[in-house]
Order: sequence, then structure tokens, then C-alpha cells
Amino acid sequence: MTAETTWLFGLPCSGKSTLAEGLVGPDTVHLDGDYLRETLNTDLGFSKEDRTENLRRAAGVAQALNEQGFDVIASFITPYRSQRELIYEKVDDVSFVHVQAPVEVCEERDVKGMYQQARDGEIEGFTGVDDPFEEPEPGEADLEVRTATHSEEETLKKINTELDIKFDPSHLFVGRWQPLHDGHRTIIDSAADNGKDVVIGIRDTELSEKNPLTAKERKELIDEVYGDHPNVESTIIPDVDTVAIGRDVGYTVVSVPEEVAQISGTDTRAEYEKSELLAGQHFGD
Repeated sequence: MTAETTWLFGLPCSGKSTLAEGLVGPDTVHLDGDYLRETLNTDLGFSKEDRTENLRRAAGVAQALNEQGFDVIASFITPYRSQRELIYEKVDDVSFVHVQAPVEVCEERDVKGMYQQARDGEIEGFTGVDDPFEEPEPGEADLEVRTATHSEEETLKKINTELDIKFDPSHLFVGRWQPLHDGHRTIIDSAADNGKDVVIGIRDTELSEKNPLTAKERKELIDEVYGDHPNVESTIIPDVDTVAIGRDVGYTVVSVPEEVAQISGTDTRAEYEKSELLAGQHFGD
């Protein structure tokens, strides 16, 4: 599946960042305007030229992340049509979501008091007060959501449904998967084939005789099997020392049938290595 960018734009305090956080799933990065201003783009001001450069850099980061396989949820004011056209040119697969809310509603939500500071002349060039926000022309945005009249839950559901961008798993299976074998597949398939959304967490173990495959190699093997399955995603996770299951945490530890538990990962690895060796002898020069 090709990685893509969803670009949320709208007035300050219209709800972009809140929605972006609600859309983040496995292998997804949230690019936030405030964060980039405080890190990558500290040299830029708020003139139209600097704002455009800010967005050009953000679009470049989004494209680079997409090329590395990460989906991106971007939340930026992006007030000018010319800036949105620039992003469209810079990012190969981008969908624009206009987060619409009346300026008076945005001002009511403004806990930092930025709108009032702008009205008092303490902030210059503030979008919605003394700097324009150019409403998207018909067909420019892929979707418009109205946060003044719809709840966060309703809005997120609309974005997820119409753009199909959020993966909301109910099952997480963590393991070494060295390599994926029939016992593993029995556990995963028991959930995935019943319509449950599954994340396969691949422990990033150090290479050893017991763990001969890198996490990347295991992910490639798993993606070969489940890459086209609509209910399954895989992700590499740190090899933590301990996972504790306490009382009332709300999670269930899966037990497996005896015949599945008896399947040997060691035997499977030996068969896998043998098949790789035979393939090399058959196809090698």
C-alpha cells in the first residue's frame, strides 16, 4: 500500500490539531504547524513569503516520510490557495481536508488569547483578523468538515469513512515471528478473518542463532502474506524487557489450542533456511 498525506487546513483554533491526533494510527506521523515552527522552521517569520516557505518545507518532509512508507497527517493553517497548489505539486499523494469553523467560534476556543492579541495590535499578520484566509474554491478540497456543528467523534468518523485513512485496531499480537509460521497464522487469522482489525507487532530483536532474521526481513515476510488483507497491518516495535498485565487493564491475553502451541518455530526456521538454500542452488549462477 502506498503511503499518503492528509492535509488538514483552516483558521487558527478551527480544530485541525485535535482532529489530526485522532487520525494517527500505526505507521502514521503527525506534522503539526506549531511544532515545525518551534523546531525546523525557527528562522521563519509570518510574512506571506515566510509562511509559504514554512509550508514548502513541511510538504518536503511529508513527501520524504511518504517515500519511507509512513502516512502523514498534516495540520497547518495554509491560508492561501497558491500555498495549497504548491503542496499539491510537492506531495505525490495528498488529500486536502478543509476544517471549517466560523471565526467567532475559533476565537471562543482560543485558550492562548491569540485572536485578542491580534485585535489589540500585539500580533501582526494573524489569519482571520488582519490577514486573509482564502476559502477553497469548489473542488479544491477533497473534504470539508464543520467542527462548530459536529462533534469530534462525528467529524473523525466522517474523515475516516470518506477518505479511508484511519486504521483502528482491536487486536495487537506481539512476537518475534522468526519467521511467520502456521501456528502464528492460526492466531492472527482467528481474529482477522472474523473482521477484527489486527496489528502484528514485530519485536526488533538483535541478530543471533535464535533470531537469524532482521525485523525488516520479518516485516517483509509478513507483508507478503498479509499485505493485501484489509484487516491487518504490521509494525516494528522496540524489544522491551517486560510487558505487564495488571488487574482491570481491559486487555485479554490470548490462549491457543494445544496443537497450535506445539508448533515449533525452530523447526519452521530450519525448513525456511533449507528452502532458501535450495532456491539459491537452483537459481544461482
